[in-house]
Amino acid sequence: MDTAGFKQCMMPYARQMYAVALSILKDSSDAEDVVQDVFLRMWEKRSGMSSVTNLKAYLLSAVRNRSFDIMEKRRSDGDKGVMELSDEGKDAGQTESKDAVSRIIGLIAALPEPQRTVISMHDIEGMEYDEISRLTGMNEGALRTALSRARRRIREIFKG
Repeated sequence: MDTAGFKQCMMPYARQMYAVALSILKDSSDAEDVVQDVFLRMWEKRSGMSSVTNLKAYLLSAVRNRSFDIMEKRRSDGDKGVMELSDEGKDAGQTESKDAVSRIIGLIAALPEPQRTVISMHDIEGMEYDEISRLTGMNEGALRTALSRARRRIREIFKG
């Protein structure tokens, strides 16, 4: 695949990829970096891209996974990234809430792939089951089961 063909195939998805990364990372420059990283990886793998049956789902999953990797790195580095608070207006309830959200994002990032994808698409991106089914190829029953298991696992770990 040449450069023009690559751009023609990939660029229509750039906005959606950016939106997914931004919804997870809450930082525009990080979201742009994620999209760029994914495009670079796709360019390096372009010879094997012909086997991908649903390019949009593949790209969005790659963006989501890369974004969660960054969130996990932030969490392990002690950088709350998304959870930064200004010195003014810090109150205990707000701080606790931000810490909980940060912890949940980290727990989502640690979920097994089908659960992580479904909970991200449904609960973070706000997609409906039919759209998730179309993008992932999973039937609605499997989606509901994966979502239920993901939520249950997060609750168990979060409370424990």
